[in-house]
Order: sequence, then structure tokens, then C-alpha cells
Amino acid sequence: MVREGGDAAARGWGRWIAVPVHPVLIAGYPILYLWATNRGEVEEREVIGPLVISVGVTLLVVAGLIGVGVGRLRAALIGSLVAAQVLLFGYLTDALAPLRISETRLLLGWLAIGLIAGILILRVRRDPRTLTILLNLVSAVLVANSLIAIVTDEVAEIARGDQLPAPAATLTAGRTPATSATGLRDVYLIVVEDYGSPRTLGQYLDVHDDGFFDWLTERGFTVLPSTTSNYGRTPLSMASLVNMTYLDQVAAAQGPDSASYAPVNAMVDHSAVAAFLRDRGYLIAQLGSQYYLTAHSSVADVNPVFGRTSDYQTVLYQSTILPAIAGRLGLEDAFTERKVNDEAYRWELATFPSLRDLAGPKFVLTHLFLPHHPWIVDEDGHYISAAADKKRTPTERYDAQWREVDRQVRAMLEPLLQGPEASRPIILLTTDEGPNPEGMATIDGDLDWSHATDAQLDQKFGIFAAYYLPGVDSSSLSPTMSSVNAFRFIFDRYFDAGLELLPDRSWIHQDKHHPYVLTDITDRLPGH
Repeated sequence: MVREGGDAAARGWGRWIAVPVHPVLIAGYPILYLWATNRGEVEEREVIGPLVISVGVTLLVVAGLIGVGVGRLRAALIGSLVAAQVLLFGYLTDALAPLRISETRLLLGWLAIGLIAGILILRVRRDPRTLTILLNLVSAVLVANSLIAIVTDEVAEIARGDQLPAPAATLTAGRTPATSATGLRDVYLIVVEDYGSPRTLGQYLDVHDDGFFDWLTERGFTVLPSTTSNYGRTPLSMASLVNMTYLDQVAAAQGPDSASYAPVNAMVDHSAVAAFLRDRGYLIAQLGSQYYLTAHSSVADVNPVFGRTSDYQTVLYQSTILPAIAGRLGLEDAFTERKVNDEAYRWELATFPSLRDLAGPKFVLTHLFLPHHPWIVDEDGHYISAAADKKRTPTERYDAQWREVDRQVRAMLEPLLQGPEASRPIILLTTDEGPNPEGMATIDGDLDWSHATDAQLDQKFGIFAAYYLPGVDSSSLSPTMSSVNAFRFIFDRYFDAGLELLPDRSWIHQDKHHPYVLTDITDRLPGH
């Protein structure tokens, strides 16, 4: 019998490099890797919990094995094996997806590999010190790469910070609060995620208007069915919308290699629209979504927040073996993106009236994360499981989801339109951009917009905007006026702000990891 950590392990540096730290590193690596590759979209607090749980459970496994008499090096190897089996199964299924192997076979094969490896670790009589050193080194390099990416990005973000314009820019600087003949009406900005325009939805997804736009028109909205988004990704388009400006300065300051969304996140958080209205005595209210960008507000006086504020933990969960096991226990939707989206959506609908009842004047921002996928409602608006959803055609999925949003938005708007005209609010109902097209090329796991066709760009950038502008003449609204000009128009009409309209342009980013590599695609869109 070879004794673990024999005399050779006690000599010099080998004694220290053979200390089994790999279970901690392997248990932490997938969590840190996911954070490193999604910097700017994840709050640090959402990483801490999974990291503590993963490392803690792995160490408990190691301690338990040592407690029943397994040597510490072999116990550590088993701990790392268990961590890898649990945390990496989702990556395995993604990598082997082109082979069309059923999840059941992959699961059984993966567990069989783990069982055989565990038996070998316990039974092979060779000293495990060499394997321990190898795993220490490999896992340390992997973790170090992720930490370097995180720290480098943080340092670069700090260094670039002074180069950026103030998020509220200069649009409100030096202006004195103004009043208007129409009085200080409440202002509502309601953004539905990835809705698209009536034409593009019908043309590309076979989703046809169910009377929603006629309903808006009948109640006094001016609907722009042929307008476009200025950018093709939510943080960029939202930053442009609520700051009434393009992102040229931010893109130039960040440079083409930056993957940091911190500048545009800050622009949404400290928006020029909120600053403008606060200067005029408005209360600022934001109904937090589950999406990190619009979950929290540093400037809001009222900010109800849903319990989950990004899809980080959902993506992390789905990269593990847990969904495959939960599915076989009849819990396939537990903790998934589907369930989180459904719970957050219904929470927002239930919470919205509390903001509506706040004393005014107030500015209310609401961001509903539907009809964005996944397809979570049936034709009656009830939650539908992943298993049942798989039996539907794409058109059935799309149609059910869009009709549900139409129903709920009508219910949200109806109470706002009651009472005398003089007390009714200003309302902008719009979307950030259209839904992602099918069949897009990918790069580094994300959509590659640099190779998008004209039709794909049309589907992504075609949106609608509906304006309720009581007491002013809205006939001068251009049918193609884009999102960047929405509040320029509103503030000029109600507050005599003197903000000229900008040329309507549209830019597409290269991919998620290169948000500031922007290409002007205005001339490739219909109507331009």
C-alpha cells in the first residue's frame, strides 16, 4: 500500500503544491467564468450566494469522505469530481447538441463516467499526489484567467470613467424648471420587451394585430407603427431613449474592445429624462423588473424590486446537472428562466397599481420583460410548462404571448385614461427593439450582427411607439420618428424645453461582447 503524501511530498515546494486546493477552485470556476463573460450585466451580490453554496457543498463532501476514512487527497479528488459532474453537465449537452444525443443518454453516460472515475480514485493504489498537483495547477490557471478578466475589466472601467459624459449629459444643465399651460401631468414610460412592429410581426412571425393598435387609437393614442429602434440591444436602446441622445461619445470613449456595459447602465440609472422631471418637482418611481438594467434605480424615490434581478443565477442553474434531474422528478420548470420570467411578469402586473396611486406629479418607468422569450403563456394567459410548450408550433407560441401582453397592457392603461382630460397623464408605450430573428449566425455563443441580412435587421429594428399626449397637438408626430426623439418631442410640447429633434438613425452592435462596435444600418431598413 502506498501512503498518501509520503516522504516525497514533504520535500520543499512540493509539500505546498500538493495541498489539495483544487476542490475549492473547481467548485468556484464555473461561477466565476460565467460572471467574467457577462460583466456589466450581473450584480456582484448575485455571484456570492452560488459561490458560497458550491464551494461549501464541495467541502462538505470532502469532509464527509475524510470522516469515513478516505484519505484527504483521494477525498479531495472525489470532491472535485462531484463538483465537475454537477456544474459542467449543461456545457456538455451544449457541446454535443449537434450530435442529437438524447438528454437521458447523455445523463446516464455522464453519471457512468463519474462512477467509474470515482471507483478508480478509491481503488488504484498509485500515490494521488501527482494528480493532485496537476489538478491544482489546471484549476488555478482557469480561476486566475476569470479573475484577471474581472479585475482587468473593473480597472479599465474605472480608468475610462472620467472620460465619459455625465449620464444625464448636458440636456438639462443650466435650464430653470419650467411650467406649462397644461399643468404638471404625470408621465408614464411603459416599455414592453422585444415587441416589434405590426408589420414585422406579421411578416416574420405570423403574429397579426388582434385589435390592440385600434384600441389604442380609439382611446386617443397616436400610434407610430413604422418607427425604428436606434440600437439593437436593450442596454443601448434604453440608454438612448431615456437620455434623448445617441451613444457616439460613449462608444468612442470605451473603444471597440470594451465589453463593459457599465457606461450605458449608468445612463439608464441616472437618466436625463428622470433628471429633467425631477428638476421640475416630479417624484421618480420605477417598477423594478427581473432584468438587471431596470431592476434598481439610484435616483427613484419609489422602487419596488423583484427578488431576482438578472438571469445570471438562472443561466448558472441551467448549466448544471440539476435541471436534468429535476425534470425526471417532475420539477422540470423549477428555478428555470421560464418560471422566473412568469413570476416576475405577474409580480409587475400586481405591483403597478401601487405606483399609479402615488401622489403626483410623478414619472413612472415600467419595463415588462414580455413578450420576450421564453414562451411561457398559453392562449388564456396561464403559465404553460416547458413540456407542454414543446408541443406547440412557433406561431401558436408567438400568438399566445403577444395576445397576453396586449390584454395586460390594456388593463394597465385603462385606469390611467379615466377622469377628466385635464388630469390624465402623458404616456409613452413602446418597446426597446424587435424580437431576435431565427437562423442568426453566432460568434462566441452570441448572435453575430455583423453578418445579419436586411430582413433580419428589419425584424430586429422594426418597432411601434404609442403616444398619449392630452392637451397638445400630436399631429406633427412623424410616423417614422425613432426612440431617441420621443422625450425630446414630449418635453418640447409640455415644458417648452427647446430640444431639437435629432436625425433618425439606427446602429447595430457587432455582438454582445463588442457593444461599441457600431455600424449605421439606417439605409438598410425599409422606409429610409
